[in-house]
Amino acid sequence: MSDDSLGDADYYRLEDYAGFGTRILVVLLDAVALLALAVLLWLPFLVLILAGAIQRDPSGNYWIAMLILTWCYLTVVKRKGKTLSYWILKLRIVNAKGGEPSIAVMTGRMMLWLLGPFNVVLDLLWLGADTERQSLRDSYMGTYVIKRDAKPIGRATLSLARYYSCGFAFAYPRVNRPRSDV
Repeated sequence: MSDDSLGDADYYRLEDYAGFGTRILVVLLDAVALLALAVLLWLPFLVLILAGAIQRDPSGNYWIAMLILTWCYLTVVKRKGKTLSYWILKLRIVNAKGGEPSIAVMTGRMMLWLLGPFNVVLDLLWLGADTERQSLRDSYMGTYVIKRDAKPIGRATLSLARYYSCGFAFAYPRVNRPRSDV
């Protein structure tokens, strides 16, 4: 008897999930985009400093604005599939039901990288061994990075997958894909 208390979820062809190399490109392209945004955000501050309109150090205001801009880029823009990386690589992010993840889920996904316990290296290493090509943070947040034109090939129940490593017990929702599709 299987536990179906978590409901059903879509699953896709394995080729439709973003793989290891694609995810590395996503990280690199998003880093370039955020760096470009950081420079563009600094330009008005620089112009105002050079014009003498700002007399004090504006770096506090700059960093607050940069944090807000980074959050918007990695949550609001990314969930719509409009980041530089998702646009170039023709990707989108979906929740287990195939829809757009909520802002709260996208914020949680971003915070798992920033505050831990996961980091870029661990996330990408996990991705290379995962059958659904989910990173750890995607697994915990119930999101999938897939090709933009990917269509679900079926629905299956969700259950908790459990992994034990280095004294930690990890459990997160996992689609029970039929054996014939694995």
